[in-house]
Amino acid sequence: MISTATLTSLAILKVTVDQGRNYLDYLRPFILQVLVDHRPDPITNDVVSNHIREQFGLEIPKRTVEIVLKRISRNHAIERKDHVYRITGDLPDPQITARQIEAQHHIDTVVSGLQQFSQDGAKPISSPEDAVLAICAFLARFDVTCLRAYLQGTAIPRIEGTHQTDIVLVSEYVQHVQRTDPEQFDSFLILVQGHMLANALVCPDLDNASQTYKKMTFYLDTPLLIQGLGLEGESRQSALHELIDLLGKLESKVAAFSHSRQELYGVLHSAAAHLDSSDARAPIVHEARKRGTTKSDLLLLAESIDDKLGEAGIGIEDTPRYTGALQIDETVFEQILEEEVSYLNPRAKEYDINSVRSIYAIRGNRLAPSLEKARAVFVTSNTAFARAAWEYGKQHESSQDVSVVISDFSLANMAWLKAPMGALAIPKSQLLALSYAALEPSSELLGKFMTEINRLENRGDITARDHQLLRSSPLVYSELMHLTLGEDTALTTETVIQTLEYVSKAIRKEESERLTEEQEAHQKTRDTLKSQRIHNQEIMRNIYWQCLRNARVLAWIFSGITGIILVVGLFAGLGLRSTAPITVWGLTGGSMIALALLTLANLVVGSNVRHLHEWVKNRCLTWLLKRKAKTIGVDLSEFDMD
Repeated sequence: MISTATLTSLAILKVTVDQGRNYLDYLRPFILQVLVDHRPDPITNDVVSNHIREQFGLEIPKRTVEIVLKRISRNHAIERKDHVYRITGDLPDPQITARQIEAQHHIDTVVSGLQQFSQDGAKPISSPEDAVLAICAFLARFDVTCLRAYLQGTAIPRIEGTHQTDIVLVSEYVQHVQRTDPEQFDSFLILVQGHMLANALVCPDLDNASQTYKKMTFYLDTPLLIQGLGLEGESRQSALHELIDLLGKLESKVAAFSHSRQELYGVLHSAAAHLDSSDARAPIVHEARKRGTTKSDLLLLAESIDDKLGEAGIGIEDTPRYTGALQIDETVFEQILEEEVSYLNPRAKEYDINSVRSIYAIRGNRLAPSLEKARAVFVTSNTAFARAAWEYGKQHESSQDVSVVISDFSLANMAWLKAPMGALAIPKSQLLALSYAALEPSSELLGKFMTEINRLENRGDITARDHQLLRSSPLVYSELMHLTLGEDTALTTETVIQTLEYVSKAIRKEESERLTEEQEAHQKTRDTLKSQRIHNQEIMRNIYWQCLRNARVLAWIFSGITGIILVVGLFAGLGLRSTAPITVWGLTGGSMIALALLTLANLVVGSNVRHLHEWVKNRCLTWLLKRKAKTIGVDLSEFDMD
């Protein structure tokens, strides 16, 4: 049964890990609270599990409960006798109620926020109970599967029915609050972190696992390589890079098989060839159109795959050769694949079979009792593919405990549980990646959409330009998912027309805003330049007056020294008759010539001693200004210094 208690318990788990607890100790306060409140006699795994489900909304395996009860009995008044536990005295009250009050704020924020957000969508949520159900359906996607050590995929109780529309709606809400309301986003993130911690409770053996993945190599599927190159959006790229970084800290290797590299090369060339095609539906094409990536960009990227993957921390390793003793029954596995996975490209199925075969070849006949000892695992974003490999692996002893294929989220969750305080970005990046993935239209929905817009164009209900807009605009997918919540049955002619109106309006608004932004930017640039020029002019004016004062001082010094030299030279020459004649005539003659030149200049051009003084002052001013301008890096030609 799903209730608010489930979300509250997840929030409490997040608080517990922040206090430094580890693995199964997360469950200790919940079991103690059950024992204090209900005092069951005798204490059995079934009774405790049922109380935890009813009181806290968590589905905990009985084996996990048994291990925690054993730990509690070491320190508290609980005794095991005749294979059952009994309370023998007082037990400490963990006071989870107080923690529930603290956590309730986050729950109320998320539930009311989702309910309000849904009112403008295709499926308004009418009650808080329905909002809780939608959130739990979304969180249940964060499950851990394909490992026998995990007794179940998630601690969230089983949710009956199909809730794909709820998952799409919550994904829209997550993206919305991530952009607009950091407080609501943080509250939702607490639930995701709590759920990832709760996944530890469904694996009682996790507490004894190694804290590293030493000697492990994780081989990435081609879609993950595409994400690592940023070709399916920043959120997925960020999630994968965060995971690769964490795996590196946990001492493991991340690689790709050479045949996966070959597949990636083909995908890039195919995307380049179909970039302008109306039939192209791959996420890589959609993202390329949205980001303005050209054919040449994709083709250039294809030629530099090794370098780009190396920069992302992904090495390339040769695909193992076929070995008869280590071969899988490819015919049987292909049949299982066809039941689980819908392949648009038959070659993709061949690559997947080769990947599974390669992991078996690397493992040899060695058993893999835990992920830490599996030696090699293939990691995929396709949970159906992982499920098919798990089903096939049940027939092989070497992969009965750890499948040869696991999902990227399963790996991220298990790796994060080894060091939750040392990889704080993992829950956020995984949340955003999952929400973006949930908002990708299915091939069925896109196929029906393409058929409908072709029909409307042939009937003349939409123009060729409208058809082109609906076929290629990156805004179409998000609005299509908003109106249908991913259900192809919800796609109608009215839905297509609404999508066209939304996209056309958004483009007009974008063009108008772009024009306004450009005009504002130009005006801002002009204002900035004007302000800077006024500021520079003020600086130069201050410099000018400072230099002018200094020039005047220098001119007066020059004029005074010159006058003194003339007078002293004339009289000194006349008073030195007893000295050598050449000295007398030098001083007297020099002074007389200087006076004569000044008199001649005055008669010819009207220049006098005052003019000479001004000329010296101006020359000094020019020199001082140039020197100062060079020091502060200013071009004097920009200023009018009159």
